[in-house]
Amino acid sequence: MNKTLRILALLLAALTLTLCLASCGNGNKNNSGSYVFKAPGGTEIAIGARHDDVIPKLGNYNSVNITDSCGGFSGKDRIYYYNGFRVYTTPSERGDVVNKIELTDDSVSTPEGLTIGSTKDAVTKAMGNGTAVGDNLSYEKGNMKLVFIFRDGTVTNIQYFEK
Repeated sequence: MNKTLRILALLLAALTLTLCLASCGNGNKNNSGSYVFKAPGGTEIAIGARHDDVIPKLGNYNSVNITDSCGGFSGKDRIYYYNGFRVYTTPSERGDVVNKIELTDDSVSTPEGLTIGSTKDAVTKAMGNGTAVGDNLSYEKGNMKLVFIFRDGTVTNIQYFEK
């Protein structure tokens, strides 16, 4: 592997670790004025929404991964896998809350119409310039971040999470 590829691999690994750690937020902030994901079927999901107000409305999930919480509250972190997206929940002082949403394929989109496979030009046209983190773009609104991860100028992953 040449030096450039090693550097790119290290940057991608650092970004992935940062995003994973950010998903362990405490979920206790007000999310008014934040980004909202609209799931197939119309259910709107915001970071900080109560688990019991979201997960039952989404219908059957494909699978769930349950681990001990890393967010400082006793309980379990959960990742619910649906077609095209994942919903991460964690315990908080308000009970279990959504702390991350991840779009994984082009069957779902952001409210702005962006999907996995969208070009960087389409993202900046819909969202503005954002903050560059390597080749990726990050947008902040309220207490949330919306991150578009790119490979070769094309979106490969979209993540909503708490700042």
